[in-house]
Amino acid sequence: MTYQDSCHLAHGQGVRLQPRQLLKSIPGAQYVEMRGADQCCGSAGIYNITNFDMSMEILDDKMKHVEKTEAHYVVTSNPGCLLQMKKGIERAGQHGRMQAVHIMDLIAGLL
Repeated sequence: MTYQDSCHLAHGQGVRLQPRQLLKSIPGAQYVEMRGADQCCGSAGIYNITNFDMSMEILDDKMKHVEKTEAHYVVTSNPGCLLQMKKGIERAGQHGRMQAVHIMDLIAGLL
């Protein structure tokens, strides 16, 4: 799995390590750090609606980094990022090989 930082959490609140520590603590899980994980995925609130084309360009660039991790799960902590990453997986033709999941849904599924 890899982690896509949510801009509000990483840049606004400075929370970067804790989600990664949580993911790394899952028994049997392999965590791979993504290059540029703290760069925007293109969702940015309603940016993906108000500036769709630019949002998709940002997303396509992000997906290049995601694919290089060879992760099966892209984990994030923001609903907007989650939807954007799901769209990125679809656009990159990775549906069925990779899925986007909210960190709380991932943890809840382990219990």
